[in-house]
Amino acid sequence: MTELELKFCVPDTALASLRAALLAQGARRVRLRAHYFDTACGALAGARIALRLRLEGRRWVQTLKAAGDGAVHRLEHEVPLPGSSRERPALDPTRHEGTAAGAQLAAALQAAADPQLLEQHATDIWRLHCQLYDADGSCIEAALDTGHVLAAGRSAPIVEFELEHKGGPVQGLFTLAQAFVHHGGLWQSTLTKAERGLRLRLAEDPPRPSKAGAPQLAADADGAALMRALLQSALEQVLANASEMRPDADVVEVVHQLRVGLRRVRVLLRELAPLAPAIDASWVPVLSHTFSLLGEQRDHVAVVAAVRPLLLAAGAPLLEWQPPVAADPVAAVRAPDFQSTLLALQALAHADGAAYAALSHKAVRELVAARLHKLHRLVLRAGARFEQLPVEEQHRARKQLKRLRYLADFTAPLWPRRAWQRCRRRLAAAQDALGLHQDVAVAAEAFPQEAANDPRAWFAAGWLQAHQAATARAAAAALVRLKGVPVFWR
Repeated sequence: MTELELKFCVPDTALASLRAALLAQGARRVRLRAHYFDTACGALAGARIALRLRLEGRRWVQTLKAAGDGAVHRLEHEVPLPGSSRERPALDPTRHEGTAAGAQLAAALQAAADPQLLEQHATDIWRLHCQLYDADGSCIEAALDTGHVLAAGRSAPIVEFELEHKGGPVQGLFTLAQAFVHHGGLWQSTLTKAERGLRLRLAEDPPRPSKAGAPQLAADADGAALMRALLQSALEQVLANASEMRPDADVVEVVHQLRVGLRRVRVLLRELAPLAPAIDASWVPVLSHTFSLLGEQRDHVAVVAAVRPLLLAAGAPLLEWQPPVAADPVAAVRAPDFQSTLLALQALAHADGAAYAALSHKAVRELVAARLHKLHRLVLRAGARFEQLPVEEQHRARKQLKRLRYLADFTAPLWPRRAWQRCRRRLAAAQDALGLHQDVAVAAEAFPQEAANDPRAWFAAGWLQAHQAATARAAAAALVRLKGVPVFWR
């Protein structure tokens, strides 16, 4: 059995109206008391597996959840258990044998140094739930959970809203979710109750950045399979990092990884648009705006980190300038327009074949090769005259290089591995060289403005202005070296 479920955090201002909306649809209230199990070393958590015994009203259910396709799709297997509600039954992992989720559980336990399963944390939840239907026949279970997670003698509140697809067209799940986002300002979170319990037990809850994972892509993928897998991979990184955004926490690295994920999504929408005619042009401005808002503070931190060692070595009396007044990154991520756009992208990632172009594997390779060839040609052309280009065009060349590298990474399984790895190393080196040059250019522009407040900034301004010639020369050389690498897509 699989589960396609969206989970949302609920602001205090929306709780009463959300509860009233569910009651108006005939929602019923039930108490859910769950006990979560794992090995002492956290083997299940490390494999993104949750195993629990839960008292649902008066009946016990043993449930196993494991990773599926994408951030909101999971494998699930439930086993109702006989007996009295007053006596908790024994946990038995063999109840899930013969299922896809059970295979993941068995593999995780086999790899664990000590496979013994122990209770790690618990939840005590009151759930208000009902089933909702739309005109197209979609059936969605809506549930408002309020209660606590309990671990190691500590307790933390839980207020979550869940929408789970039960039947009919999948699009209905995401359309309904968009309506709730705009109605109450809810924002999506992929953080599960099991993960909340683990963090509470460890008494550690710093924001946890998530790097990009490899797409689950077959070597003979057609157009629909390719685009669906790439979208799910990119969105998984976006959603994981967006879920970690919260006030009064150090989210610098989370913001960086979130922007990487957004850049990957934008590259897909731009370079592989022919694979998905259902792409909505209105998504791109929203993603670009949020990307820019998130970059205001992150760019300052990254540029300062890059140029500080250079200025320190040069003996500059001032090593950085005052940071700009940046937008609130948490508010940017929780904005309804951005949340709604993420839901629309997830709908596309889980859509059937009708949302995609009917391209064979051979046609897909030809399309991707054409896009890679075009970007490669643009990058080489910029490299031949990079030192003479205006700063704006140098920055454009850097963005083209990034698109080339991301698209090459995305589609690597379509090509011979050895040729791809060699080209990838050269692309990474060129991106680093252009990145440093861009950082120096940004800092060289910022320090003269800082000189109005602190005259010591003039030293850095002049030194960086002169140093741009060296970084431009190094960037040009890195781009030229790409010409000597056999391209793997031919």
